[in-house]
Amino acid sequence: MKVNVGQAYSQAGRISGYAQDLNDIKSRLQDFKGNLNSGWQATEVAYINNAINSISREVSELQTLLFHLSSDITSAAEQIRREEEAREAAERAAAEKAAAEREAKLKEARMK
Repeated sequence: MKVNVGQAYSQAGRISGYAQDLNDIKSRLQDFKGNLNSGWQATEVAYINNAINSISREVSELQTLLFHLSSDITSAAEQIRREEEAREAAERAAAEKAAAEREAKLKEARMK
């Protein structure tokens, strides 16, 4: 079964898009944190800031994971395609060799 490289690129692109969406979410989260800190001065803000920082780190880790996954999907699809092309070339070469050998045997049989 052949791998659909175009579809793999499409899927990798969507995953990269999700990673970019996470970047936008992280940015909005930091904006929220800034607005919160400028408008609310209380002890609780430190806990909220810690929670926001923790969420932001997790989002960054997920974003990195998605970017790597996207790259891995593309690399794997390209590798599989190269392997498929090499296998097809080897099969063609073997078929051509077998045909040439049959032709040679037929010529030899006709000469006898």
